[in-house]
Amino acid sequence: MLRRNHRVRIAVVMVLLCVAVLTSCTAPAYDSIADQLLTDTQRQADAGLVKLENLAMTIERTQQSKNPADKKVLADATAQASYASNMDFYNSLQSSVATLQTRITANPDLSTQKVTDSVSKLADNIEEVRSLHASQNTLSAAYAQGARQIWDQQFKTLTVYELTLKSGNKTQ
Repeated sequence: MLRRNHRVRIAVVMVLLCVAVLTSCTAPAYDSIADQLLTDTQRQADAGLVKLENLAMTIERTQQSKNPADKKVLADATAQASYASNMDFYNSLQSSVATLQTRITANPDLSTQKVTDSVSKLADNIEEVRSLHASQNTLSAAYAQGARQIWDQQFKTLTVYELTLKSGNKTQ
């Protein structure tokens, strides 16, 4: 009798363990706020880098000009492209990415580590661009375009994650 109770207890524990494992493997719930925050953060990043890219092209185009009107355009573009003029962009973007990371990883599952790594790499790349901008005061058009392409690819990875959640499929 004692031996039978022991087997029943073990069976109950095994069933509970299986249930716990199976429920922990479910995909996190889709979060429409995180999805919107992701979209807004990407829009903010793209807008900032497109602005810097266009200003850099204006600077590159007007640097060799002898036209007095171009000298004013050059001075205005250089001032607008300066790191000091764009500190708010970086501060706001870094804040948005931090909020995004908190929101996306608030419901942990097996994919949380990969998502956390993706958001961390995005934050690192933003900081890399910010540091270069601070040290050089302006960015070249090619660099801004390259940074935008890298950031867009990173945002795409996060968007795929959110769309996977939205469709109800499991994340990897």
